[in-house]
Formats: sequence, structure tokens, C-alpha cells
Amino acid sequence: MRYIFFTAILLFMNLNAAAHQFSTANLTMEQISSEHHRGFIELSLNDLQQTLRLDPDQDGKLTWGEVKQSHQKLVGYLTNHIHLRTQSEPCRIEWADNVSLVDSYGELLLRQPLTTQCNGHFSLQYQALFDTTNSHKLLINWLLKNGQTQTVIDSPDFVWNVDAGTNSGWETFLFYLYQGMIHIWIGLDHVLFLLILLFHFKWSYEQNTKQQKPVRRLKLKPLLWLITGFTLAHSITLTLTALGLIDISPKWAEVGIAFSVAFAALNVFTNWIKRIILMTMGFGLLHGLGFAGALSSLGLSKSHQVTSIVGFNLGVEIGQIAILLIAVPMLLLISQNQRLYKYFLLLSSSIIFLLGIFWIWQRI
Repeated sequence: MRYIFFTAILLFMNLNAAAHQFSTANLTMEQISSEHHRGFIELSLNDLQQTLRLDPDQDGKLTWGEVKQSHQKLVGYLTNHIHLRTQSEPCRIEWADNVSLVDSYGELLLRQPLTTQCNGHFSLQYQALFDTTNSHKLLINWLLKNGQTQTVIDSPDFVWNVDAGTNSGWETFLFYLYQGMIHIWIGLDHVLFLLILLFHFKWSYEQNTKQQKPVRRLKLKPLLWLITGFTLAHSITLTLTALGLIDISPKWAEVGIAFSVAFAALNVFTNWIKRIILMTMGFGLLHGLGFAGALSSLGLSKSHQVTSIVGFNLGVEIGQIAILLIAVPMLLLISQNQRLYKYFLLLSSSIIFLLGIFWIWQRI
């Protein structure tokens, strides 16, 4: 049984490690005239460091001064790996000097403004970071005069026709559905909050009349209430924020999410909140604000606003169910041994509590 325990720990660690293997860059552009477009690209500072070695003294501490000093290296790299061209010639890309850092859920992104001039129909080929970063993707949100178009580039060989036409409702739905799934999978705070809620469940014994042996089974009704409560709560704040009906600082929303992780982990020991559905829905409202922040960074489709929100929300739910399909069988397996399960809860809840406290300190 101890091997099951350590296997579960490894699976838990691998699940979270895999979530952080996603590497995402964002390209946001707007057409300002018939030929001119402007916007910015955001790339993970960690990915750029791995690829370009932005830390010249190799002391392991990347400073803002070192990033600024490496700007020409960055511009040269992007120029060689981002290609915009019409049918007859390349489009000129101008890279601005006013780069900045953006905090995206604990990850620092380097925002590089750019402008381009393209006559007629043109295409984009993006080849940056694929050779050094696993599972890299570029999320594109391009606002054209005749509508909005979005896509995901996940291969350096893919060539995208930028002005081939705006996204249909179905294409928009699939784009945001995918983004919703990805967001909850790479959001370790959301994943751990779901897991810590499962730790509050009481497992029931049912008698097997044939073998006269107690069999541990999960009560499905409380689990369904948990899923429903979390879904309703975060859907409310996600939708209200996306529609601009409420406006709460993303910083304090992220602090609140970190607090929810720490408090829920502590509640495993203290049992301060006995009705878990209340804690689930209360903190679910905070997590909805976090999801809304991710949605706002993508930008809502102007022509399919409701479709964007519904697709993203449903994507979050699919991602949530996938997490539960992994976590619930694992907990059922470990809970076959009471003593083992007790130590597992103690260790896991303590680690998650400390992570929550660290995130609070990091985000304030």
C-alpha cells in the first residue's frame, strides 16, 4: 500500500508539472487604416531567457536593466522568426523601444509593441520559441476593419492568412472553449483549490453481502453539489466581469484566490466551515474573477461576445471535469487504507497551505 501512496504523490506532482509545460505567447493587433496595423506581442520572460540567454553575467538573477540591454537581441530574434508578407513582398515590421513587463497570474511576460504596414492580402508565419520550449503556442487576436479574427499557432510551419475573413460563431466558440480548458489546466491555484475541496469529503463504507467485506465508495451527491456550486459561482463573476458590469482589480482578485487556497487547506484541519458548499460557492466567486482576467487578456470577440463567454466558460468546466476524473479515482485508491489516507491528507494539505501563503505574499 505504501507504493500506492508514493505513486499517487508522483502522479500529483506530474499533473502539476505537466500543467506548467504549456508555453503561450499572445499577439494582439488592431487595423488602424487600410494598410497599417499596430499592437503588441507578449512572450514569457522565462522562455526568452532559455532561448536568448538574457542574463549576460549568468548569475541566475535577470534584472530589468539586463532585459533592456538585450532589447536589440530580442528585436533581431523576433525579426528573424516572425514573418508577415503579402503575395508579392514581405511586410515591414517596426519594433518600438518601450517594452514593459506584464504580470500574468504569477508569470512575467515581456510586452513588445509593434506596428506593421501591409498592402492587400497578407499572411503570418510565427516560428519563435518552438525549438527550445515544449508545447509552445501563439494566441492571436486581430481586430480588422471588417471584424475580428482569432487563431492559435502551434507549429512553426503553419502559415495563417490574416485577412482571410473574420471568425464564424462556431470558430469563435471553439477558440474560447480551448482557451478555457487551457487556462484552468495551467492555473495551479485553481487546480489545487479543486483538490483541497475533495479532501473535505467523508468517504462512506458499504457492506458487501457476498464477501462480508467493507467497500469504500464515494457519495456522488455531495460531489455533484460541489461541481455545481463552483460552476455557478465562478460563472456569475466571470460573466459579469466580462460584460463590464463589475470591475475589481485583478491584483486583489489574485490575492483572494491565493487566500482561498490557503484557507481551504487550513479548513481540512480546523473544520471551521462545515458546509463545504458555502466555502465552494463563496471562493468560487473569487476564482471567477481570475477566469475573467484571463478572458479579458484574450479579448472578447466584438461580433460574437456571448459566444466567447459561453465557450470560455464551458472550456473551464471541461477542464475542471478532467481534473476531477484524475483526482477522484486517485483519492478513492489511497483512501482504501485509513492510516495512509490520513498521512496523505496531512502532507498534501500542509504543502497546499504553504503554497497558498506564499502566493498571498507574492501577489500583494
